[in-house]
Amino acid sequence: MDVSKKTGVSVPLAAIRTEDSPVIGEYTALVEFAAFAKKAGLSVIQLLPILDSGAHSSPYSSLSAFALHPIYINVSRVTGFQTVFDSDADFVRLYKKLLSHKNDVRFDYQEIRSIKNELLRKIFRRLAYSATPDIPDKCERFHAFINRCSVWLPSYCVFKTLKAEHSQEGWWNWKKQYRSLSAEKILEIWNSESRREPNFFYAWLQLMAFRQFSEAANEVRKMGIVLKGDLPILLNEDSCDVWANPDLFSTKWRAGSPPDGDNPAGQNWGFPIYDWEAHQKSGFSWWKKRLAVSSVFFDAYRLDHLPGFFRFWAVNERDCSAEMGVNMPNCAISATSLFKADFSRERVKWLSEPHIPTEEVFRLTGNLDRAHEILSLLCDRIGHEELWNFKKTIKGERDIRLIDFSQFELDFQIQKEMTELFVRWWKNRTLLEIKRGNFVPACKFRESVAWNSLSSIEKNALENLFVAAWKKQDVLQGAQARTIFSEVLPSSSMIPCGEDLGALPLELPATMDEFGILGLKVIRWCRKWSENGQPFDDLKKIRPLSVATTSVHDSSTLRSWWNDEKDSVRAFVRDFFESDDEHSENKRAEQLLSEVPLSEREYDNEIAQWVLDVCAETSALWFINPIQDWLYLDKKYYAKDASDERINIPGTVSDFNWTWRMPVCVSKLIANENFCEKIQKIAKIHDEFVCKNLEKKTSLV
Repeated sequence: MDVSKKTGVSVPLAAIRTEDSPVIGEYTALVEFAAFAKKAGLSVIQLLPILDSGAHSSPYSSLSAFALHPIYINVSRVTGFQTVFDSDADFVRLYKKLLSHKNDVRFDYQEIRSIKNELLRKIFRRLAYSATPDIPDKCERFHAFINRCSVWLPSYCVFKTLKAEHSQEGWWNWKKQYRSLSAEKILEIWNSESRREPNFFYAWLQLMAFRQFSEAANEVRKMGIVLKGDLPILLNEDSCDVWANPDLFSTKWRAGSPPDGDNPAGQNWGFPIYDWEAHQKSGFSWWKKRLAVSSVFFDAYRLDHLPGFFRFWAVNERDCSAEMGVNMPNCAISATSLFKADFSRERVKWLSEPHIPTEEVFRLTGNLDRAHEILSLLCDRIGHEELWNFKKTIKGERDIRLIDFSQFELDFQIQKEMTELFVRWWKNRTLLEIKRGNFVPACKFRESVAWNSLSSIEKNALENLFVAAWKKQDVLQGAQARTIFSEVLPSSSMIPCGEDLGALPLELPATMDEFGILGLKVIRWCRKWSENGQPFDDLKKIRPLSVATTSVHDSSTLRSWWNDEKDSVRAFVRDFFESDDEHSENKRAEQLLSEVPLSEREYDNEIAQWVLDVCAETSALWFINPIQDWLYLDKKYYAKDASDERINIPGTVSDFNWTWRMPVCVSKLIANENFCEKIQKIAKIHDEFVCKNLEKKTSLV
């Protein structure tokens, strides 16, 4: 694996703008983009995921772990395009409609996807009913492609066909006979004469996508540039893989993240987690195949959400928020251990099941009989006490939200408050019983009624059990990741990189070192958060086996950060401008010419140059920045509003997300000598610093 020093650029494929791909970036556009990268002294191009995401514009919501997205096919380069263009007026109309979007600031995902699908279907049908060598039934290359992709392609095509027949509904809403099919039944549908055309259409789309992408990737390799892919760790529940291989997933659980300061309810991503035991029994063949397919195009890859290989924050499918989530795998506390710690059976129930006082509901109804009536819908009364436990039929927050309180003649606002009251009580627990007689602490156990009713002795006893379980859990999670990595990573020669952001498993850093996985360092977030003033980390002492970057797709760009997050910017200027002797003399002299302190100035190309110069002096072997942050070196590429240059706003779903486009054609970047020279100089700063750093370390050995 070549993990030598490299400077690069990250870009969503869709964002690339060329004369040949004027509406949306396409597989073929990579060649010209690579020519720009080479001229600018960049040696890595990092892409966002390019898998088929169906109706979802998010590239992290894949319908398949293997199938490429047809939206990136360059229609004009497909065999048969010219023939259909010359003879079909409706085809011409559609193609002109597609081209009418070439000046759009952001691309219309649904519109472009729909038009391209129609255009490609017209070409396919013309080929299918003509005597050309590319007829699917007679084309040897077509059938050879199907044979090479037999592990995943037939099931993907059948999935797409059935999804179209069911008006794009999720597979769980399909006709009953299609919701759960064996591999043999899927092959029957694949081979059925009645569905031959749609099945072959989706297979042909994949052939076109694989052909265009592999040809482009080979050209990029010839230029000496590493193409780095992105493998989303999770798949949409409504995906071919979850439908066709349900044994590989724990579909009763959804992945997410635990509550924190920014997200007090946590995040429920809605994607099913993996059944790692099932993967292990198969020798991780599904994961190995993913890497094998990716290696056709990429020389390096990013493992999205690296902590997920150690543990998932798993949320029950019946819950909405992530507050009731648990770590998977975990080390549960047995009922026997609780009994030994002097917690009686009744006390354990008090800790693990909400005990709702009648008074809580009475406050909203003002009527005791009605309060009892409402409670009886969801709960069982505890003897003759005014306390209630949830019925066993209530499995989660979703079940509570399905209850209709309108039958009790309550105001609409009171009905809403009633629902939220029961949801709050559902989460009010100290312990979560994950299976009979086995418990883990609830993530917000300190806020529960039960916890706050305990004596200090009881709290200490419980915390001792928690700490012991957490220590065992850390070891268990590290062992899981090492088992996965030891099987999967050696199966490919691609360079593994990981997104190791957020709260990290204890054993993650050592495991990354053991397997040579490059980490991710977002420079603006590399700070000593617990120290006074929260100083930035010394960029010259970052773990060398890292990818350093100025921004990521889920963050603001450098320009927005500088203009909007002034506390962070002031700290950056304090640590890298005011205290940096190497850069300070010229910059301070320049600042004297301005009445505005550096940190308070509007972001411009001079500040962009300085920030990138500073960030380039990092010991991280790879320094890869978003194309937006490179474009800031020339003011003519600035959007009027910096927020329009953002790729995604996490936690939101809108037409804005994932639809950013470069403001300029790649050919104009190549022609901009001054711009390319600026990037070359920054790449040289990084390369020379890494070389010096390595020489120093070598001399000390």
